[in-house]
Amino acid sequence: MFSHKTLKSMAPGETAFVVAINAGCKARTRLESIGIIPGIEVDVLNNSRGPMLVSVGEGRVMVERGIAQKVLVA
Repeated sequence: MFSHKTLKSMAPGETAFVVAINAGCKARTRLESIGIIPGIEVDVLNNSRGPMLVSVGEGRVMVERGIAQKVLVA
């Protein structure tokens, strides 16, 4: 069985696949607009203070920490 953690709990340099988004419609739409959807691979570039910086596909996006807590990854 796979263990799931949140995007917020990942360290810089870690890579994971998004497995689910446990958020309301507004947050889900925001994540979809920046390319964070189930099945996509994300690389954490920075997870210090403030918004997280992650790589999604060819782009880099900032994700608010509260929303990153709602993204389940494996």
